[in-house]
Amino acid sequence: MIGKLILWACIIPVIPLIYWQLNNETKFKKNIALGVTLPYVGRTHPRTVELLSQFRKTLRWVCLGLLVSAVVLILLPVSFGLFLTIWLVWMDVAIVVPVIPYVKYHKKLKALKQEQNWFPQVPRTRVVNLTAAAQEEKAASPVHFLLPLVISLIPLVWGLTQKDWLMAAMFLTGPVCVLLFWVLYRWAMRRRAETVDGNETLTQTLTRIRRRAWRRCWVWGCWFMAGVNLSMWLAMFHPLWGLVAMVVLSVLFVVLAVGLEFHLRHQQEYLTAQSGQDSYVDEDEKWIWGMFYYDPNDTHLVVNARIGMNTTVNLAKKSGRVIVGATAVLMLLMPLFGVWAMAEERSPVTLTLTDTALVARHGWEDYEIPLEDIDQVQLLQEPPTGLRRVAGTGMDTVQKGRYQSDEYPKLTLCMNPQVGPWLLITMDDGTVYLVGDSQGNVENIYQQMHP
Repeated sequence: MIGKLILWACIIPVIPLIYWQLNNETKFKKNIALGVTLPYVGRTHPRTVELLSQFRKTLRWVCLGLLVSAVVLILLPVSFGLFLTIWLVWMDVAIVVPVIPYVKYHKKLKALKQEQNWFPQVPRTRVVNLTAAAQEEKAASPVHFLLPLVISLIPLVWGLTQKDWLMAAMFLTGPVCVLLFWVLYRWAMRRRAETVDGNETLTQTLTRIRRRAWRRCWVWGCWFMAGVNLSMWLAMFHPLWGLVAMVVLSVLFVVLAVGLEFHLRHQQEYLTAQSGQDSYVDEDEKWIWGMFYYDPNDTHLVVNARIGMNTTVNLAKKSGRVIVGATAVLMLLMPLFGVWAMAEERSPVTLTLTDTALVARHGWEDYEIPLEDIDQVQLLQEPPTGLRRVAGTGMDTVQKGRYQSDEYPKLTLCMNPQVGPWLLITMDDGTVYLVGDSQGNVENIYQQMHP
C-alpha cells in the first residue's frame, strides 16, 4: 500500500502544474495568449476577455475532475499489476485531457482574430534578429559543470573498485547526464533571438533572460544528478536516509525548475506588456493549435517554444515527425507495462533440481545455480530481516533480482515472499541466492540436496 501511495504522490502534483501552466497561457506574453498572436487592441476586446475567462473556468473543472478521480482510484483494492495499469492509463489521460479545452479555445480565439482582421500590416515572414542573437549572455564557468561531474563519479569509482558491475552501471547514469547537460547548455546558448517587434532593446533583453534561464536550468540539473548518484550510494548502506535524500532533492529540483519557468514567463509578460501597438511578429501560421511547430522553410529540427524556456521540434522535417510520433506511441503503450506486471505477479515461481543445477524460474527468467559450486544450503522459515530491493522486481507475489538485507549486502532473489520456506544458498565465490517455490516444494528439494 505504501508503494502505491508513493506512486500516486509522484504523479498527482502533475495536475496542479498542468493547471498553472495552461492557466498562465491566458496571460499575454510576447502578444500571445492560448497560442494566438493578437495586437495590443485585441487583448482587451470584450470577446477576447470572455473566451479567456471561459477557458480558465473549463480548465478548473477538468483539473478538479482529474484530482477527484485520482482519489477514488487510490482507494481501489486491486493487485499491484492492475493498479499499475490503472495508474499508467490515468497518467496518459491526465496529460491529454487538459489539452482538449486548450485546443478548443485556441481555435475560437483564432477565429475571432480572423473575424476582426487582427494581423500586422507587414508581410508575415520569419524574423531573425542577428544583432540580438550575437549578444553574449554571461557564460557559466566550466567549474559549474566540472564539480558535479567529479562528485557524480565518486559512487561510480566505488562500484568499479568493489567490482559491483550492476551498481557501477547504475552509477554511470549520473556522469553521463552531467556531460549531456553540459552539451545541451552549449547548444541552447546558440538558439536564435527572441524577436517580438522592432524594439531592438526589448529583443536583446528577452534573448538574454531566456539564455540566463537555460544556464541556470542546466547547471541545477547537473547538481541534481550528482546528488541523485550520492543518494543511491547512501541508500545501499542506509536505505531510509537514501530515500529521504532522494525525495528532498527531487522536490527541491522540481520547485526550482518550475519557479524558474514561471519567473521567465512573468518577465516575458511584463516586458512585452506594451508591445503590439505598431509592427509586431506574428508566426501563428507556423504553429498548429499553438503547440506544434511546422515550417518547411526552417532548416532547424529543434526550435524555441514561443513562451517560457522550452523547446520543440519542427514537424515539417521527417525526423521531427518521427520524434513526436515515437513519443505519442510510447505514451499510448505505457499501460502495457502494467499488463506485463499483471502477468508477472500471476506467474508462479518454480524451483527444479537437476543432476547438475538448481534452477529457479519465473516467467522468462531463469536463475541456474550449479550444484558443484554450492558451498552451503540453509532452509529458512522466515526471509532475512530488512530485505530491500536494489534492482529487479518487487511485488506481493514475486521478488527477483538484486536485493540487500541487514545481514547480506548482496542477495540474488527469485521467490514468492508469501510462500515459504525458502533456500538460502551460498556459493564458493561468496554469491548468495535466496530462492523459493510457489507450489511449496522447497522442503522436498532441500531433502534431496541433503539425503
